[in-house]
Amino acid sequence: MSEKLKKLTAVILSIIVTTLSCGCSSAPSADDVSDGSVISSGTADDTEKESSVSDSAPQDSETASDTVSSEEETEKTTLAASDAPETTVKTETNTSAAETVSESATTAEEIVPTAETNNSPAETIPPKETSVTTAAVSENTTAALTTTTAAVKTTTNAVTTTTAATATTTAAPAETSQTVTEVETNIPASSLSNPNASEAAKKLYQYISDTYGKAIISGQQESTWMGSDQYEFDYIFGKTGKYPAIRGLDYMNDDFKGVNKRAKEWYDRGGIVTICWHCGCDFSGSWSECMETELSDWNAVLTEGTKEYDAFIAGMDKAAKALKELKEQNIPVLWRPFHEFDGGWFWWGKGGSENFKKLWKVMYDRYTNYWGLDNLIWVCGFSGNGADYDKWYPGDSYVDIAGADSYTDGANANLYNLVKNTAGENIPICFHECGRIPTAEQLKTGKANWVWFMTWHTEFITDKNDVDDLKNIFNDPYVITLDELPDLY
Repeated sequence: MSEKLKKLTAVILSIIVTTLSCGCSSAPSADDVSDGSVISSGTADDTEKESSVSDSAPQDSETASDTVSSEEETEKTTLAASDAPETTVKTETNTSAAETVSESATTAEEIVPTAETNNSPAETIPPKETSVTTAAVSENTTAALTTTTAAVKTTTNAVTTTTAATATTTAAPAETSQTVTEVETNIPASSLSNPNASEAAKKLYQYISDTYGKAIISGQQESTWMGSDQYEFDYIFGKTGKYPAIRGLDYMNDDFKGVNKRAKEWYDRGGIVTICWHCGCDFSGSWSECMETELSDWNAVLTEGTKEYDAFIAGMDKAAKALKELKEQNIPVLWRPFHEFDGGWFWWGKGGSENFKKLWKVMYDRYTNYWGLDNLIWVCGFSGNGADYDKWYPGDSYVDIAGADSYTDGANANLYNLVKNTAGENIPICFHECGRIPTAEQLKTGKANWVWFMTWHTEFITDKNDVDDLKNIFNDPYVITLDELPDLY
């Protein structure tokens, strides 16, 4: 039997003997009980249930301080001062008050500093009222026992309550750690440049980021002049039994209405949409205007407030209005403007790398902040013939996916590495245009982890790709086709 238990037993027996010998005619008043004790009106079972930590809010600092002081005084009055053994956290109160004190073996003044160390106020529960059921004993003896037991159980409640509060405080870091782990699990490999991106854009980008390095998503650029706007897609399905996952479209010749219609249809089939824009420097025309037109004064065009700037922005806004229609239909777009900029053959690259980066940022700011196009995932597409990629790169704050195109056979691993070294580890790298599609074996052995490929239209898919190779590629487990896409929307 521990020293404290012995002393506690002695106190109880002394009170009983004194009461019996004196033949007191009334129960002791509350003042006869040590400070902090309360005469009980409940049951022993109520004590056990109510002594656990409740959902009530913690006391304010002044109330908590008073409660701690009361607990300390009660502990000193009921138990003889002695060094407490090593703390054992206990959240349930045993039916026996003395047994609870012994097993908890922790004083209020030892536990309170622990709670303060964790910077979490102890959830102090006021001492609960308890009672002892009367049997065949005298009324005086019952009153004495009740009073004494109340004093003991008050101390027990104080110790148990504070212990429970400490246990709650101790458990808090574990719960926080679990929450952080769950949040970290949902963090994408890299974040979209637009912090206000739509949920649909975020979900698509998350999927692309998760796929990067593990598989390659198939894609195909459309044509609209071969008798059907499904020309390439019907051909691929007829030869392979599969459809590509990504459909490439083009706003050239101001075909905003037609492109948006086909984008919506592909989206409704569960597919992914990417759009480019072949146009002249006034944002009209098609491929030939890309090659034949040129800006005469880059500085005037890119300086806000000039008439050249206003005219330039008016042309640029034509596509913004079309993209807004897709935004309103909740369709995310892999937006691929000013592609092959470093090749030197399109007007947007003829002004050099510095002017190109300014141009890219003007469009990014206009579309993102003025038009609020939160459905765009910005794809920066280098050419396979360029050099000094780092000088042309607009920066991670304006780019979500980087890529390059090449019409040279094979995996083009060197080209992949050039883009990766420029954009870094957190930006997925795509093969945004190609002729002959590299096989899965070529991609794996060449260590070219393109996240998608997109074959160019018409003869590039029909004439440049062997039918058997095409069938093998679209049915390879490494290649993701339309039917294998998850529910992205």
